[in-house]
Amino acid sequence: MEFGYGDDDDDLEGDFETWKDNVFWPTLKEMYMKDAEVPILNDDVDQLPECAYEVEYLDKTAKPEMQPEQINNASKYYFSSYDCPVSVVRELRTKEDSGSTVHVEIDISKAKGLEYSTADNLGVLPVNSSDVIESVADSLGYDLDATFAIRAAPDKEWQGSPFPNPTTVRECLSRYCDLTGSPRRSDLKQLAAYAKDPIDKKALLRMASKEGKAEYKEKIVDAVFGLVDILRMCPSIEAPLEHFLMFCPRLVPRYYTISSSSSVHPKSVHLTVSVTEATKKDGSILKGVCSSHLADVKPKETVRVFNRESTFRLPQDTSRPILMVGPGTGVAPMRALLQERAFQRKKEKKQVGKSILYFGCKKRSMDYIYEDEMKSFQKDGTLSQLHLAFS
Repeated sequence: MEFGYGDDDDDLEGDFETWKDNVFWPTLKEMYMKDAEVPILNDDVDQLPECAYEVEYLDKTAKPEMQPEQINNASKYYFSSYDCPVSVVRELRTKEDSGSTVHVEIDISKAKGLEYSTADNLGVLPVNSSDVIESVADSLGYDLDATFAIRAAPDKEWQGSPFPNPTTVRECLSRYCDLTGSPRRSDLKQLAAYAKDPIDKKALLRMASKEGKAEYKEKIVDAVFGLVDILRMCPSIEAPLEHFLMFCPRLVPRYYTISSSSSVHPKSVHLTVSVTEATKKDGSILKGVCSSHLADVKPKETVRVFNRESTFRLPQDTSRPILMVGPGTGVAPMRALLQERAFQRKKEKKQVGKSILYFGCKKRSMDYIYEDEMKSFQKDGTLSQLHLAFS
């Protein structure tokens, strides 16, 4: 079978559909269905699609009790992450800059089993804002305080729980459902099956079609329209909770390269987070679901995190020189490496080679983050050379 390629910068889903229609299905038909009669499928979108899930509403005191074999492997981070308190959130840019980059410190001292090495990645599980959650619940008529458990529908094979449950509808929409990311065209086709108004259904199917790719790009992708926006745009959509959980994409973790040394800060993880905020075409404000969550969290409040090992490491021979290039928040791992080099030289009394850093940003007076720390590294000899570029 001919191999297919897709362009993720353009229309990956469209490239797949072209390959599927022109290569995949014709090849399978030639191999296995030469003389077979092809059944006529009923493509009536008025009938709800089959659902793999079944929801049972429970007493509100029910707590999650999941065994490893009951967990869907694709979302195991929902089950293995740690709730850790935040100790510090501080702005790194000056008031002259309208943007925001925050320094976040997370206390992992009581998270048994959560350890990291310098320049590892921290996975952070985002949380949707209360406004988004309430809007979706209002659109679909869900009781946010209802507690439910999810299981396989009759005659459906159970693939493992997609998230911890029993849980509340509020918790589910908050932590496990991607409500703001732009849905794929195939998702719009699924949504059309739940639209009661023919106009809503027609609009969704049009944008889901190959002929509607340009409209989909303009109205969904470029406009940064998420599921929450589509439910407002097509108010006739009605979906039982189990169906919603079937077609709604999962909210995936965001990964940040840790900006602290595990030798210097073994009980604390530091992150350097550029906060996403922009004005959408309709005038509403787009906020990064994870960066805004981290920026808005208050000291002692918790975030849900886990460690992911990295191959980004200092040379084992500490006497070797290192060259680092880290513009903007790209300086995060370089800060961790410099802390580690300082520890090796001062505490471990090792011979440490030269450390050279190239850093760039807009203006020294606006977003030269960690400026004082870089000067300190220069002063104590940890940072041999610092080259700056301001645009």
